[in-house]
Amino acid sequence: MSSPARSWLPVIGLFGVAISLGSGHVFARLAFVSGVNILTAAAARAVGASLLVLLLLRLRSVPVLPLLREFKWTIVLGLFITSQTVLVQTAVMLLPVTLAILVFYLFPVLIGLASSLLGDARFRERLAFTLVAAFGGLALVLGIDVRDVNPWGVAAGVGAAVSFAAALVLTPRLVPGLAAPVRTFYTLIVGAVILSLTLLVTQSLQLPQTANGWIGLTGLTLCYGVGITGLFLLLLKLGPTQTGVVLNLEPVFVAMIAWLTLGEALSGLQIVGGAIVVATIIAYQTTGARQ
Repeated sequence: MSSPARSWLPVIGLFGVAISLGSGHVFARLAFVSGVNILTAAAARAVGASLLVLLLLRLRSVPVLPLLREFKWTIVLGLFITSQTVLVQTAVMLLPVTLAILVFYLFPVLIGLASSLLGDARFRERLAFTLVAAFGGLALVLGIDVRDVNPWGVAAGVGAAVSFAAALVLTPRLVPGLAAPVRTFYTLIVGAVILSLTLLVTQSLQLPQTANGWIGLTGLTLCYGVGITGLFLLLLKLGPTQTGVVLNLEPVFVAMIAWLTLGEALSGLQIVGGAIVVATIIAYQTTGARQ
């Protein structure tokens, strides 16, 4: 296989990650309609994802214990991922969903800036153009409505973006020698423990009331598990900046999947916005994302 083709394989894999994570949002909608609350859904997907990665490790006979020296840093990464989950769900509660997602998708810009400040990558004009164009395309895809904006919701969305950007930027720095599946397991299990204990202490468990609700909760758990595992496996290959750029596709896939499965109509502007995001990311990759 030629070198250019091999360079595209991780990017194609990240497309799959975006589709998996985007599908999880559609499944989550089924679960929420059936009576599942945010904390139950967050805990279920964290526990399910942890078990999925643990199964992968056991099938590959990869030892999980004893804990390695870098384990303490996976706790830090786990706290970032957990806070991102809680904050983005809070933003969804306080803002229109589309605006909450758009605010959260400031994280690719934050990744680019952080990587530049840390000396991992230069914040070139082409990257700045890519991020701005992709963000503008997402605004069209999501059809944002800024009326009656709750400032606490905006703060929660920004906090979620900061937490997720920090997790992606710091992962290669804090745990470079830890195998990606083991690192992912430790990161996810931290969130699973925190969210499960919170669920027990607050006694706020709310399970689905219908068969569709169980399908939604199961689909959310599986899609998140596959998506977040694939994300951290590919992160070291692509780097945080390129990973953040490609993940702009996730809201586009959410809109497409909702159209295909839930019958939600797509307007002309949404289609144009999706085309802008896709074209921008492809152009960024084909012109040399690592330059």
